[in-house]
Amino acid sequence: MFKKTNIKKKPSIIINFIGLLSILIILVTWFTIISNIDFIKLDILKQTNWKNPFVNSNIEEIEQTNKVNILLAWRWGWTHDAPNLTDTLILANIDFDTNIISMLSIPRDLYVEYNDWSSWKINKIYAQTAYKTKSKKTWMNILSKKIEEVTKQKIDYYINIDFNWFKKLIDTIWWIELTIPEQFVDTQYPDWNWGYKTIVFKKWTWLFDWENALKYARSRHSTSDFDRSLRQQQIINWVRNKLTAWYLLSSPLKIKDLYNVFIEFINTDIELQEILKLAIKLKTRDFKLQSFNLNDSCFYWSNTCSKWWLLYIPSRDFFGWASVLLPDWADVNNLNNFNVIHRYTNLIFNNSDLFKENYKINIFNSLKTNFLASLLADEVKKYWLNIPEVNSIWNTKKIYEKSIIYYNDIENNSKTILAILDFFPWINIEKIESPMYSKDQDTKIEIIIWKDYENIFKNVY
Repeated sequence: MFKKTNIKKKPSIIINFIGLLSILIILVTWFTIISNIDFIKLDILKQTNWKNPFVNSNIEEIEQTNKVNILLAWRWGWTHDAPNLTDTLILANIDFDTNIISMLSIPRDLYVEYNDWSSWKINKIYAQTAYKTKSKKTWMNILSKKIEEVTKQKIDYYINIDFNWFKKLIDTIWWIELTIPEQFVDTQYPDWNWGYKTIVFKKWTWLFDWENALKYARSRHSTSDFDRSLRQQQIINWVRNKLTAWYLLSSPLKIKDLYNVFIEFINTDIELQEILKLAIKLKTRDFKLQSFNLNDSCFYWSNTCSKWWLLYIPSRDFFGWASVLLPDWADVNNLNNFNVIHRYTNLIFNNSDLFKENYKINIFNSLKTNFLASLLADEVKKYWLNIPEVNSIWNTKKIYEKSIIYYNDIENNSKTILAILDFFPWINIEKIESPMYSKDQDTKIEIIIWKDYENIFKNVY
C-alpha cells in the first residue's frame, strides 16, 4: 500500500498546477462567457437549446448579493485509477464590495475527522462518501461541510471538475495566443517516465495547444514560485480573452461545443439563472485576483517561500506512517483545533481590502531580550501582513514603558490597522507625521515592543 502511494506521488505534482489553473479559468471565464451572452442574438440561443436566461430574473436579488463563496474541487475522473481523490481544493470568495476574488488552496494532506470513528486526509472525504451513495451532490455536500468546519466560512456553491476538462476546453477553442516576454527554459520538466526533460520557449508570440500551455503554466524550475503564479494568471487572461472573442461568441455551434464541455466535465449546484445573476454584477467590474494557501508563506508580493507556517507535519507514528498535515496547536487527540486557520480565513475573506492596501509594517524591539522583533515578525507573516524581507526588524535606543503602534499617512480605521488591533486589542496607537524609526520612508506602520510582549505573543499565537 505504501509503495503504491510513493509511485503516485511524483505525477501528482501536476494536480497542484494544472488543477489550480483549470479551477481559476473556470471561475473567471465561465461567468465571463455567460455575462457576454446578451451580445448573442436570441436565435443563436435557440439553436443551442438554451432557454432565455433573463426570464424571471430578479434584479433585487442580484443587488443583494455582495459576497459569494464557491468550493472548487478537482479530481482525476474515471480515466484514472484513483478517480475520486479531490487532490486540489480551493475555496474562492467573490467580494462585490471590494471587487476582489480571493482564493484559498487547501492542501490535500490536511488530516481531519471524517466522522465520529474515522479520520482521513481531506482529499479522501469525497471518495469515501462515494462508496456509500451514488449521489454526487451528497458527496460534495459532505465535503463542503468539512471545508466549512476547517475555514469557518459558509459555502454557497460548489464546482466539481474532472481533469480532462482543461484538455477538452483548449481543443474546443483550437489554441490560445501566448506572448512570452523572455526566453523560457526548464531543464527539469517531468517526462512522465520518472525522469526529466528540457523545455524551451523563445521570446515570441506563440499559438499554444493545451499541452504547451500546460507546460508553460506548471513549470516549477524555470523561475520563482512568484513568477509561476504570474504565468498562471496570464494564461487565465489569455483563455478568457479567447473565450470572449466575437468569432467564438457569434458561432452557435462553438457556443454549443463550449457548453457541452462544461456539462460533460463539470458538476455544480449553481443553476444557470444564478450564474447569470452573478455575471450581471461581474460584467462591468474589474476584479483583482488574490491567491492564498495554508501550507507555506509564498507571499504574492514576494519571491521567497518558507515552508510550513500555519500547518506542521506531525510524527508519522500516530497516522499509520502516512505523511499528513495538522494546523498549529492541533494534535492526534484534538484534530479539530482550526483556530489559526479561522483567524487567517477571516482576514483573507472578510478583510480582503487589507491586501489591497498592502501597507508596509516594521517591528522594533525596545528591550534587551534578543530576537523579540524577529519572532513577532514571523508570527505576523503567517497571516500575510506585509513585513518586508529586509530592513523591517530593528532595535530602538529609547526604552518604552508600554508597547505602542505608530502609523503615518493612513487612517486609523484602515483595514491593516484594524487587523493588527484584532491581534492586540489593548495596545495603544498613535498617528505621527512620518516613520519614527524605519529606514524605508514608505513604511506606514511601526510596532514597538516593550515588557508587555508576553501579551502580544499570547494574542498572536
